[in-house]
Amino acid sequence: MKKFFIGLTILIILIIGTVYGVLFTKTGNNFVASYIENKVNDEQKDVQLKVNDFTLTFNTINFNATISDNSNINIAGDLEIFKKKVDLKYDIKINELSKLENLIKQKFNGPFSTNGTFKGDANFAVIKGISDIAESKTSYDLKLVDFEAKNINFLVEDARIEKLLHLLNQKDLAAGNLTIKGDIKDANIPSLDGKVIVNISKGKLNNQVINKDFNQNISSPIYFKSDVIANLTPNKASIKSDLITSITDVFANETEVFLDSGKILTDYKLDVKNLQKLEGIIGTKLYGNFITSGNIAINNGIINIDGSSNIFDSLTKYSLKLVDSNPEYVKFNITNAKIDKLLHILNEPVYADGILNIDGNITNARPESLAGFIKTEILNGKIINPVANTVFKQNLKKEITFKGETATTLVPNEAITSSKITTTLANLDIKKAVFTFKDAAFDTDYVLDIPSLSNLYDITSTKMRGEVSINGNMKSKNKSLLLTGNSKLLGGDLDFNLKNDDLHADIKKVQIKELTHMLYYPDVFDSVTDLTLDYNMLMKKGKLKGNLVKGHFLPNNFSTLLNQFAKFDITREIYDTVDINTNIDKLVLSSTVNMKSKNTQIDVTKSILDLEKSTIDAVIDTKIKKTQFALKIKGDTSKPKISLDSKDLISNQVNKQIDENKEKIKEKLNKVLKGKLGDDGAEEILKNFKSLF
Repeated sequence: MKKFFIGLTILIILIIGTVYGVLFTKTGNNFVASYIENKVNDEQKDVQLKVNDFTLTFNTINFNATISDNSNINIAGDLEIFKKKVDLKYDIKINELSKLENLIKQKFNGPFSTNGTFKGDANFAVIKGISDIAESKTSYDLKLVDFEAKNINFLVEDARIEKLLHLLNQKDLAAGNLTIKGDIKDANIPSLDGKVIVNISKGKLNNQVINKDFNQNISSPIYFKSDVIANLTPNKASIKSDLITSITDVFANETEVFLDSGKILTDYKLDVKNLQKLEGIIGTKLYGNFITSGNIAINNGIINIDGSSNIFDSLTKYSLKLVDSNPEYVKFNITNAKIDKLLHILNEPVYADGILNIDGNITNARPESLAGFIKTEILNGKIINPVANTVFKQNLKKEITFKGETATTLVPNEAITSSKITTTLANLDIKKAVFTFKDAAFDTDYVLDIPSLSNLYDITSTKMRGEVSINGNMKSKNKSLLLTGNSKLLGGDLDFNLKNDDLHADIKKVQIKELTHMLYYPDVFDSVTDLTLDYNMLMKKGKLKGNLVKGHFLPNNFSTLLNQFAKFDITREIYDTVDINTNIDKLVLSSTVNMKSKNTQIDVTKSILDLEKSTIDAVIDTKIKKTQFALKIKGDTSKPKISLDSKDLISNQVNKQIDENKEKIKEKLNKVLKGKLGDDGAEEILKNFKSLF
């Protein structure tokens, strides 16, 4: 037994001696230094660590090392290992943090330096130091209890935001000054106690980087500043913050972060004083201002937002829920929004005013399972004529009012809408309009009722009467538009289709007498017409071709004039076909007309009808049996002046009378002239007289 104890004592002495030899002798220090070098350098190749001095005794420690680019780590002071007590000074200077990525397993950039003291023991210790992180003036004071941070005081003053972003390996999104002051009396979460104050000044976004990375088009400089105060209490941080920028202001007076669960509750207020400054961000030029405020709750990836707004001078409330950043539901109610304010914000001329109410309840906002409804109501709508006249090149004089109701049902990937709009000009009824979100396609039926065509005068510049109802369909896809329609019109049928800007219309069996009555034109002709119209809406040019079937003239100034001069009743003539060919240039119609009956032929080689001015200028070449003459029609379409080129008529009448009384005239000539001319002489006089006409 004695030998056992002697042997055990010798073994313990040898172990202590070995430890001492390894740790506390020069040889041992060199061994440890070499081990540290090899351990660091063998695990990666980007950093070469050189331990210049490692001295460890029972009472002191000195460690001095150099990294590849002359970066230094220096730790020196008193160290009592067995008492777990230290009194150290440290000085660390790293010229380029990115070279330590393989060593610290994190990418940082730029220089870093700090120096300070570490004093205390296992029960209580204090770390104090300074740093120039991100070109700041930084100081810190940490108190450790059982080697855990208990009390933390720090001040980061005027750190450069762009340098800090670079340090953290983030893109250079902004520049400015950052100051952070922290006074944490107890850093343990269950007993947390302290305050953190953050101030940002002279902030400016880097437009070039933001435009490139986020596909924006910001041209004007955006400046910002911010103040944040966080009060720390057990398991919670209560924060008040504001962010003032050159485009919008954001305020949060009461933000609560529950540190044990990660739940966040906050209020918010967003104030955009000039929406025009958002153009580079949202890609659309808006005008006016915008304020919204409300509350946000964030918990386990679920975000609930409730708020209100004065958008369009309205009373607006909304709520939405996001799950993992995807919309779950959206509810909103917009009451008493002003249409004129809406147009102003949308950068549109304010050509109308009125009230707009919208109520929406989207119970499932995911496109593949979309569900909900949106109801829209327009009240007291009125066109502002002076603005509409300027913008749309109209000449509106009468007041135009409108109202409408729209109901939209949301189903997976589609919005299905029914709508009814009533105006003093026309009424529009839509039973089913379908918008497909996937390909932005639109397909709708419609019924357009115009109860009184006379109400369209200010728009068409054409006096009309009667009513029209049009049924049709409209489709839009891939920036292509197709509009079709049909109507029972003037005893006949109208069918048309509009492909983008090109309009094609077929007019069949329309009664000309009813057409002239509708247009307030004199009743000149009666027949049934078949016409084809091709017209470009953009260029406002086109052609109208067709024919009139089984037509005849009606008693009017034209027929009366012919009857007086030609002794012919043209109203008895039947024209099997009348060919019409018209060129349209805006509201000016240039036409040619060819018509032929048993006894007549009428050709209009020049006819100018100006619908805007309601004037006509036409020349009608007329042949009745063997008599030819021209009629000129000019002036207001309701009462045009008709003049007659009567030379042929007079000539025919004179010749007819001479031929019928030829022998009597010759007898009187010979009697007056006492037979001096003879038969040949009298004949020559009559011939010369005819030539005068």
